[in-house]
Amino acid sequence: MISRRWVFIPALAASAMLAACSGSKNSSVVPPPSAPIGLPAPPAAGPVNTYAGGQSPGAWTITLDNTKNTFSYQPTTYPASSASPTSGSFTVVNGFSRLGGFGYALEVPGRAVILRPGDATTPPIFAVPQTKCYAITGRLRFKYIGMQTGPDGAVGSAGPTLGYGSVVASTDSTGKAWQFLDMQGNIVNGPASFTGTCSSANSTAVVALSGQTVLNDLWGPNESIQSGPNAGTQSNLWVGPSGFFAADQSGPAQDPPAGASVAGVAEPASALNTSDMESHHYLGFLYEPATVPYGGVIPSPAVTSPIAFGQSPSSGSTMTGGIFPNDDVTETPNSDIIVNLGKQDATLNGLYTAVSITVLDPAQNCANYTGSGEKATSGINDQGYFTCTFAGVVVAGNPEGKYALFLTSYNWAVQLGGAPMQMYLFQE
Repeated sequence: MISRRWVFIPALAASAMLAACSGSKNSSVVPPPSAPIGLPAPPAAGPVNTYAGGQSPGAWTITLDNTKNTFSYQPTTYPASSASPTSGSFTVVNGFSRLGGFGYALEVPGRAVILRPGDATTPPIFAVPQTKCYAITGRLRFKYIGMQTGPDGAVGSAGPTLGYGSVVASTDSTGKAWQFLDMQGNIVNGPASFTGTCSSANSTAVVALSGQTVLNDLWGPNESIQSGPNAGTQSNLWVGPSGFFAADQSGPAQDPPAGASVAGVAEPASALNTSDMESHHYLGFLYEPATVPYGGVIPSPAVTSPIAFGQSPSSGSTMTGGIFPNDDVTETPNSDIIVNLGKQDATLNGLYTAVSITVLDPAQNCANYTGSGEKATSGINDQGYFTCTFAGVVVAGNPEGKYALFLTSYNWAVQLGGAPMQMYLFQE
């Protein structure tokens, strides 16, 4: 669902768009203004749901059975599409599903899931269920963050772009022919318009993208891949029934693996109430990818930690939270991360590009960093502890009346030279 600025199209623009699609048997449909805008009404979530999404790079599938409390997940590109699925039972603890001995999942049943398929050093997967090819009424904009590099990748210490993007999607009346246009953002590459084809089998569907457009050019680890069939790239996109959105563009034949994924949500129909969004409780994951050495600093492994926000009082204009100590969601979460969303974008609902994040900085890495890249601000909090404040970007939505936040930033306190930090948060 999206604001009505995407509904009314001047006649000449509509004719030009249809002419551009004349080579396709199914052209995009411009509905009457009275038609409801966006995706079809989502069905009620069932007890068993299968999700598809990316680990940046690499596509995965995940099935959660909430009746039998069993799970199954499997990579479909890396390490190989023929890899045997991992399965077992899970227990639900404080909102998280604990998978076997080390893994975790956080599920919005039938809508989206964040999976950590292993211990705390395993990068997260964001995935959504698309069970069929459904048509979009009108045009719908999807906003997303570029997921940081995952398996077999490592990032350097120069401050990277805080990567986000968005794209408008429309379909024909069958939901099989997709058209994408007006792609925006600081990590996109290639033509701003492109097409896709949805296919379905065995109650699952996927939109295969065509052309050379790259949704996320934070390619890991070596940025050597180009999107498109000629490069052997699999460019897949999934849209969940309530508007959660995932995509992965990666080349399975490359060694080391190359490509990237994105995670996001449909643009809300109107501007979000920021103060209301900051007042709620959230669960999710914090992710910091593996790093390479900087100035003698020992490389750090990837860290994916369950996280909670809102359990500690805030000032009313910020969100306060932290990770669960010892990777144990039965413990009380920390309250040492403060997020100030800042001002919402005047054009794109739910986009915040002036976010600030404050964390503890016991080693004073903010003050001691002298290299290139964006620098953060050192400070001291009310308790006399050193802090570090740095910039971030948040993409937010409110599918079915509950907020979801995707945050990307660069944490200058985690080590000298810093490392990317991302958070995926679902309202409880």
